[in-house]
Amino acid sequence: MVAVPRDSSTLVLLRPDNGPGARFEVLMLRRHARSSFLPGTYVFPGGALEAADCADQMEGMCYGMTSLQARETIDGDSPPVKALGFFVAAIREAFEEAGILLAYREPPHLVAIGEEDESRFAEYRRQVSQDPSSFATIIREEGLVLATDKLSYFAHWITPHVSPIRFDTRFFVAPAPPDQEALHDELETTDSVWISPQEAVEKRRRGEMAIPYPTYCNVRDLAQFSSVEAVISSARGKEIPAIQPLLDMLTFG
Repeated sequence: MVAVPRDSSTLVLLRPDNGPGARFEVLMLRRHARSSFLPGTYVFPGGALEAADCADQMEGMCYGMTSLQARETIDGDSPPVKALGFFVAAIREAFEEAGILLAYREPPHLVAIGEEDESRFAEYRRQVSQDPSSFATIIREEGLVLATDKLSYFAHWITPHVSPIRFDTRFFVAPAPPDQEALHDELETTDSVWISPQEAVEKRRRGEMAIPYPTYCNVRDLAQFSSVEAVISSARGKEIPAIQPLLDMLTFG
């Protein structure tokens, strides 16, 4: 029996790199070696869409993006609340897996997480990991709104039919908050690295970095751009086809 793909979201966080010859970096996390899906590989933060991501209340917690706008961006056939849920899930998963929260206390400035906030937000991450529905409560109690306006729809991949675990994944790109530090969660992910797309492509080619095929294809596409701004600009009005490989090329294709 062919497994039904589960809806999911992935967030590609971008930041400028001021090093010699560098252009920008992406955040990649290494999945736990005991993970049931793609163990030990480097991926972008992401995960399955949860019912709470698509709740009616979430629209009031999103800045610069309505449910109807989300449906126009992602898929004209999806229910609006589900379309917006993909944006919410991308932000939630990035917070849960990488500790990066794309949210505003006072737009247009993304929230900063200082030393005095670290223990509180670490506890929030633990809560969200155990119960994704707690994310909305945390956002509301902190007086935040999600920076859904910062996400740009970039790609759409569906796991091959032959895989026993399948996902229907929407990839988003967004600039990383300047006043937050990424940190893997030591549960689902065991390493985090900021790396230029060009270097990631070369490390995979040399066998130094295990990167699943869909992730690799997106990294390879990102390598053609010269800046964060260029990546974001390229996504505006971009036609996003659903890509579903015929073979199981998830890791080494």
